[in-house]
Amino acid sequence: MYKAIHRSDPNGVWLGFNGILNNKEWHKVTEYDIIRVLQIFNRQYAYERSPETLNRLKTVVEVTERHGLRLKTIWAYNELIRLHLAEGRRDLAYWIKQNIESNVYGPDVKINVHTYAALFSDPSIDGLPDLIRLTNLYDEMLRRNIAPNTQVQKSLISAARRTGEHHLLKALLDSTNLESVPHSYSTLAARFAGARGQGYIGLRKLNPPLAEILRLLSYPVIKDNRPIPECRTEDGSQGNIKIPFELSNTRQAFFIYLRSAYELQIHMHIIRREGKFAWKLLDDLRRNCYLPPTLMLYTWFVRYYSKRKDIRRLREIYELMMQDGVSPNEHVYTKLITACMFTPGDRLLSVLAKRVADKHASQVGDSDADMEANGPPSEAVPQESGLPAIPKDVIATEDVNSLVYFPSECIAFFEDMFLDHGVKTSDIHSRKLCPNVQITNAVMRAYMALEKPAMALREFNRYCFNQRYLYPSNNPPDASSQQRYTLSLVCKMALEAAAMLGDRKSSQRIYTDMLEWGIQPPA
Repeated sequence: MYKAIHRSDPNGVWLGFNGILNNKEWHKVTEYDIIRVLQIFNRQYAYERSPETLNRLKTVVEVTERHGLRLKTIWAYNELIRLHLAEGRRDLAYWIKQNIESNVYGPDVKINVHTYAALFSDPSIDGLPDLIRLTNLYDEMLRRNIAPNTQVQKSLISAARRTGEHHLLKALLDSTNLESVPHSYSTLAARFAGARGQGYIGLRKLNPPLAEILRLLSYPVIKDNRPIPECRTEDGSQGNIKIPFELSNTRQAFFIYLRSAYELQIHMHIIRREGKFAWKLLDDLRRNCYLPPTLMLYTWFVRYYSKRKDIRRLREIYELMMQDGVSPNEHVYTKLITACMFTPGDRLLSVLAKRVADKHASQVGDSDADMEANGPPSEAVPQESGLPAIPKDVIATEDVNSLVYFPSECIAFFEDMFLDHGVKTSDIHSRKLCPNVQITNAVMRAYMALEKPAMALREFNRYCFNQRYLYPSNNPPDASSQQRYTLSLVCKMALEAAAMLGDRKSSQRIYTDMLEWGIQPPA
């Protein structure tokens, strides 16, 4: 049993435990052995939340009870409390606590800080009643002169943040600090800093968590460089990272937590529309963390700059993704491609027009710029380009079109998407990549703006082929969803391209498709 419980991986411990049972060597098992096994599986469940681990914990307890092994130390009952809370039996956990206080298990079994840490490990904590119960336990600890450890503080901070009790959250953050974690426990410090960072974000404070990120950089680098094959978030947030227990104290685990803290900061600055500071933090992340940024982080930047039609920044983000080995998904490519060709609203269009006017003012002088800005608006984009005209109520200059529509960049992103999937753009019958209707609309508009109607018609044919392949017996979902208007624009552009080419056969086929999809053809 001694060899079984001192393995580094929980699976090895489980094999050793089964070996004890199969070889009928239970008479060699001590209470210390059971405590050690329960500790390993409880810690594994805290990291992974695996039902298999929970079943193993129950099996260990059942076997222990069946063989009549009596537990005599507080360490064993602490692990039982963790187990009962993990399986949702909170009443049993607090019943054990009451028995300890009543000396049911003997005078030597006394409550310690780890008992409270076990009670705070309840994974079902949610809502104000649970927070009140935790604060009562916290006050009880202080009355007994038991100093809370980082696990207790982390759980209470997270509970206060989730329930929105900002006064309590502020008091907890002010009374705790990262210095309480020993300098040799880098991963523990990163986890604690992550919980505190989320708390500060809940208070709308960004400077303190950034200072803690910089403090984390002073912790020693862990020597264990085993790779982590997979990690994910527990509930979709950036703070609840799930890492396999046996790899929880590796170098990569530390940098995963560090990256998560950086990305949480960057996300908040993007929400606050502080793009410059978010970009600076991205540079710091790529410099201080050897792990590449996640796809989600790059998606936030793509959404931010695509909404503002900042194509230069989008190209830089895309190049960073390629350098870091982060493959864009369909959503990212859709944002990159459509950002180049969508018609902005009046507010953004006014900003773009003012940007051009300021540029002209710096070149020709204030008087000439004022006369140009107050002159008649530029001519509308020709109808055959597939692009709508710029609204006449916006003061524009001759260069506004160059800041609104980027057909060449749109085609470049489109070709990069095909290159990323290993498909030639000329192969419209390839099933490896099926561009959606938003991408098709933007690319067709770009080709029409570049006076390439044949290429625009090719993209329409690609879309039709893919839809017939995906939905052989039904109309495409775009015909009856929110994308119906976009699909009608695509069909009308295809008719216009076919008319420019004099292709009557294609025009007739497009009319037929529109009627089948329930889209009214133009008169």
